[in-house]
Amino acid sequence: MNRFQIRPGLHFWLKGREYVIKQQLANGELQICEVLTEVLSRITYTALVQLLFREELELQSTESFGVVGRKGNETQADFTQLPEEIRFEAKRKYSYVSFVLEQDIPQRTPASLQPIIEQVSEQINDLNPPNWLTVYRWLKAYESSGQDIRSLVPKHKYKGDYRPKLEKEVIQIIDRCIQEIYLNPSRPDMADVHDEILRQIRQENLTRASIGQKALEIPHRSTIYRFASKLDPCVVAKKRLGNRIASQMYDPVMKGLRPNRPLERIEIDHTKLPLFVVDAEHRMPIGTPWLTSAVDKYSGVILGYYASFEPPSYLSVMQCLLHVIRPKNYLIENFPSVVNTWDTYGLPEVIVVDNGKEFYSTHFEDACLSLGIAIQYSPPRMPWYKSSIERYFGAVNSQLLSDLPGKSFSNFMKKYDYNPLKNAVISFEALQEILHIFIIDIYNQSSHPELKSPRTSVWSKAIQEFPPALPGSYQQLKVLVGNITTRKVTRRGVEFEGLIYNSFELSRFRSSALASEKAIVKYDPTDLSQIYVFDPTIHQFLSVPALSQEYTKGLSIWQHQVIKKLARQEAEKVDIIALALAKEQIQKIVEQEWMSSKKGKTRTAMARWKGIGRSGLNTGDFEFSKDEQPLNNDMPINSIDPSSVTIPKSEFSVMSGISELGSAFNNEFSSSSIEENREKIEVENFNNVQSPSCKDSGENSIKPNRRKSSPNQKLNVEVSDNISENLGETASWKPDLSGWDVSIGLPS
Repeated sequence: MNRFQIRPGLHFWLKGREYVIKQQLANGELQICEVLTEVLSRITYTALVQLLFREELELQSTESFGVVGRKGNETQADFTQLPEEIRFEAKRKYSYVSFVLEQDIPQRTPASLQPIIEQVSEQINDLNPPNWLTVYRWLKAYESSGQDIRSLVPKHKYKGDYRPKLEKEVIQIIDRCIQEIYLNPSRPDMADVHDEILRQIRQENLTRASIGQKALEIPHRSTIYRFASKLDPCVVAKKRLGNRIASQMYDPVMKGLRPNRPLERIEIDHTKLPLFVVDAEHRMPIGTPWLTSAVDKYSGVILGYYASFEPPSYLSVMQCLLHVIRPKNYLIENFPSVVNTWDTYGLPEVIVVDNGKEFYSTHFEDACLSLGIAIQYSPPRMPWYKSSIERYFGAVNSQLLSDLPGKSFSNFMKKYDYNPLKNAVISFEALQEILHIFIIDIYNQSSHPELKSPRTSVWSKAIQEFPPALPGSYQQLKVLVGNITTRKVTRRGVEFEGLIYNSFELSRFRSSALASEKAIVKYDPTDLSQIYVFDPTIHQFLSVPALSQEYTKGLSIWQHQVIKKLARQEAEKVDIIALALAKEQIQKIVEQEWMSSKKGKTRTAMARWKGIGRSGLNTGDFEFSKDEQPLNNDMPINSIDPSSVTIPKSEFSVMSGISELGSAFNNEFSSSSIEENREKIEVENFNNVQSPSCKDSGENSIKPNRRKSSPNQKLNVEVSDNISENLGETASWKPDLSGWDVSIGLPS
């Protein structure tokens, strides 16, 4: 480091301008002059020192003592980090220079310096002492640098002729080919650059030969590679890989936004777990489930999750958000193996999501707006804007699923002889318990990377100062997270998806002047037993139950659409009898396919039908109390099996819950057609009991409308025919299911 004394002639930089000290005035002030404009001004000695230590001023020596080399300048480097042999040589020179300065010789001549050189060489045991003129040069460089020892660092590597040996035209050709070919998004190899350089040089030599000039020398391959190696790596990455990849490779990683309280900023995202799940009853592989999770940015705790076989959609996002807001008081009953508690709950302030289409849903935006939640979309292909949720997904894959049987591989070549389908042993219920143990007892108990404290402790201490916000009631929360549609309200009620909903509370809405307009309706996609109709006169949603509770209780909209699809093929009119019989037939087909099918995609679709992994919205009602006490109700995690809901075929009173506005074929629906269908089905059931072998003959056989099958579905048609024949021995009602498969053409 240089040593400076504030005196006339000293140069310094202040606010980007160079100054020089002219003289010291009588009052002790220093007269300074700006080098560029030559404007004079004054400054005190104390102010100059204070500016230096506030890093606003930098002193500069009057002479440059170093040689700027091609590979750096050691005179500007940290002396303590230089190689040992270089520091040893600099200390050797300093021994001679310091002894001369201590003697305070008035004139530095050969007669005065030679005795000193001999004396110092004996003291340090220097077998090759320098010449007096060499010591004189060392002294001059040392003093002009402000007695900086770095001025004595040897410059051996800067010696020699480093000028290029190639002609200027060859260098221009090499630079041009590298810029045009190598620095290209198509990322060609240097071999292509070498070939192009040789071609252009040969072409240039032909031109030179025609005019009698000397031919250019062809450079060696290593010379061309050396030119490319001197390019800036950041520039190469931008030209060949793009700005985004270059930014990820070379831009510094800075600290992101840091919230000041819990729930100020949460991150939500989806991932497909690389684990095959089996059926708890038959131990057959179902498929790989999806996991939607939410992480609190402040504390790092997992606020909630939703795991199912449903692909990412508004349903999975809303189920995860509902789990985030609700208290987790179901752990003791459902998961007694969990040791710690999960005390997270409350409404978030900001939700950070990616650019998935489910996050751009109008229903999602309206629900968040009603709950007072702001949505922030991260830039495309920049996952570090959601670093907390990405870190959690990485922990799930590396710490939780890495050694579980049934783990799948993203790279097919890494599987080798391992078959995840054959090794899968974990059921979906067991996976739910494993996820709870990992989240509550492992991840939330681990140390926060910045605060160095368990994540749950950070959450518990912070909510004492910043209590979480709560919704007004749980009923209102369920309404907000439901899907939105519009329907006409009549005296018969509201018709939705072929079902009738009605109650006495709709009388006020029907009698209002707005009854002629379509009403806003919200529904729970996982439970069609009731809907919510918005009454503009009181500005509230009315809970309206379905008239057919036996059929709709615990029935999802996806299951209902599958049932209607089969019913359209088996009957001309959609009534409660056809729906009930179709539901029973589908359940039997799914059970048969469940035992026989080994296709992952087929079993995943059947898992959606069986309701495996679907939970949340169709739960018991409870409300948050005003004093923010924990809720008494437990959140059911396990899904409700639709197959457990049976509908007696002999009861026809539930037909009042089915729409009479028309079937899927836009035919008129009347009470007489209902009676005709009822009599037709009763007669057919009686004939099937008397003679099962006659199911395909007679005038009463029903011919379903078949859709066109693609060539890829021929095998599925044969499987469905075989299933229909096997079911003929036990089923009381025998629809022709050829050409219909539960895994193809299901409603999305």
